[in-house]
Amino acid sequence: MSSPTAPSCLRPEHLTAPSLQWQNATPVSRRFDDVYFTRDQGLEEAEHVFLTHNHLPERWLNWSERRAFVVGETGFGTGLNFLLAQQKFLASAPATARLHWVSTELLPLTPADLEQAHSHWPQLCEEAKRLRDAYPLPISGFHRLQVHPRITLDLLLGDAATNLQQLHARVDAWCLDGFAPSKNPAMWTADLFAALARASHAQTTFATFTSAGLVKRGLIDAGFSIQKVPGFGRKREMLCGQYQGEVHPLTSQAAFSLPAPQSAQKIAVIGAGLAGLSTAFALTKKGCQVDIYEAEEVASGGSGNHQGVLYIKLAASNTPASRFYLTGLEFSRRWLEKRDPTQSLWRQCGVLQLAHSAEEAQRQARFLEAFHLPTELVRPVDAREASDLAETRIEHTGLFYPRAGWVRPQALCKQLAKLDHQMRVFTQHPIEQLEYDPINQGWQVTSGTKASFYDQVVLASGHAMTQLEQTAWLPIKPIRGQVTLLPTEGHPLSSPNTVVCGTGYITPPLDDLLSFGATFDLHQLDCDLREEDHLANLTMLDATLPDLLDMSDMDVGQLRGRAGLRCSTPDYLPLVGPAPQEQPWQQADPLGSGLTEPHHYPGLWINTGHGSRGLASIPLSAELLASQMLGDPLPIDTSLLEHLNPARFILRALKRRQKTASTSPD
Repeated sequence: MSSPTAPSCLRPEHLTAPSLQWQNATPVSRRFDDVYFTRDQGLEEAEHVFLTHNHLPERWLNWSERRAFVVGETGFGTGLNFLLAQQKFLASAPATARLHWVSTELLPLTPADLEQAHSHWPQLCEEAKRLRDAYPLPISGFHRLQVHPRITLDLLLGDAATNLQQLHARVDAWCLDGFAPSKNPAMWTADLFAALARASHAQTTFATFTSAGLVKRGLIDAGFSIQKVPGFGRKREMLCGQYQGEVHPLTSQAAFSLPAPQSAQKIAVIGAGLAGLSTAFALTKKGCQVDIYEAEEVASGGSGNHQGVLYIKLAASNTPASRFYLTGLEFSRRWLEKRDPTQSLWRQCGVLQLAHSAEEAQRQARFLEAFHLPTELVRPVDAREASDLAETRIEHTGLFYPRAGWVRPQALCKQLAKLDHQMRVFTQHPIEQLEYDPINQGWQVTSGTKASFYDQVVLASGHAMTQLEQTAWLPIKPIRGQVTLLPTEGHPLSSPNTVVCGTGYITPPLDDLLSFGATFDLHQLDCDLREEDHLANLTMLDATLPDLLDMSDMDVGQLRGRAGLRCSTPDYLPLVGPAPQEQPWQQADPLGSGLTEPHHYPGLWINTGHGSRGLASIPLSAELLASQMLGDPLPIDTSLLEHLNPARFILRALKRRQKTASTSPD
């Protein structure tokens, strides 16, 4: 479903639900005066049109590739096609095969409407429940949902053509659904057909219930061959066919194109913090064997805190960072629910972001005016409501994020290190040498007397990776931060009941400890605890929650804490993607072709630079990196992908050189 004024996926907005009338369990769109599925034989029609004429059951039966089989769909609606595909795929595909379903929807049904529609198909109740349990908030953009260990759903909410133009995927089969062209011509446009072609390859098939002339002409113009075949029920004809056109690039800049997937039988991950362990876990879920090397112990670096905050601070304007962290926050929450449904390692207690100054109050006002996001995600609160939420006096207005909260990062890392038999962790194994073997096309990883060969390597060791020859140039910087831990034995506390953020953060008490901080020091790299930093954190605590503690008799000597180093980048976005070879780019002629070719180390990848928002960025980044490595669809749009690519800083420097060279006198 689409409209010319639909919000772009590049601007997160609250999407409205469709206006429905119900004929028993069958929803009918008031806007388009059309049913979502055939009243009596919706299941049979979906199988006839989309599964049979894309030859999906037999293609799944013989699927042996490591990457997922990718199906693209226009018009998710009730999810009927996806529910049926789940059931058929799990019944027919090999146990190692994975299904990746990508679908668009402008007017997402509410969970209640989904449940009512799903009652029509009791034979799909298990698949329907998995979908509803993972269903996202109605925010335009990309939403990756893991509905089954072998089945992934990407819901692209918003305008179909706009979203599909930003899709980084090679689709194996298209299901062109949605309301009929006569009812909704705004979806069936040349832009949509061009987007389908862009994501297709030589073996891509399509099927659609319609045989309308505008659809037939649009597909032919986009490069698809067309067959008219008998339709289902009273529909005399339908269309199916295969893509025969040019294979298009998936990125707008050739320099940001990703290397072709290569062997991934055995992978090494360097670093056993949250970034490394999350990446290893994402890879094992896709069938890879992973060895993790850690110079010290699991979570000994920036991931070693007792409590951390799952939280974002959205800009007042639509920036790439805001889009990335918004997607990351929701992905992290779903990821944590899967890992820890009982919430023993995290708590969705909400986060209060206080307007601690007039400037911050103005920024929050601009944000609320510019964005209209669901109140389930973020809403404004006055000082009274903020005080009620925290159960202690707060003197500022603010924003409340009900779906955010706190996490035990160190405990989470230790759990991840033990979750999968396909993952081995080697602690006290600093990497001394990393060398590419061009003959065997892989990497020799040397740690002490241990030398092992791997198909691919992921570097996730924070600022320590600048000690390696291949990544010594990276523009990452360590930032020291000290967190204070106050034993609550002598200071009985039950509040705050939610995380409170102002100039620092305070988390709800956990294990008889109140955690608050953290300092921010770019120029100090030691991790010894400092009394002056404890005092700075106490000052922040008193200013933010003035009634929480009596500071008059506070003994700084009783305070505990932890200091660590955050790894940050100049633009405060992480580095996620293939490791660039800096020298070939630096030697390029700034007026020549230096910006048109990617220069990557084969099979070497980077995941670092998550700074102080790692809990909202690392799980999504891990999924992104694993998808890049195996050739799966990416969970973010292509424009955002370029803002995370590690080569971006090299490209920016080259463009500055190019601009200087082009304006210099002869």
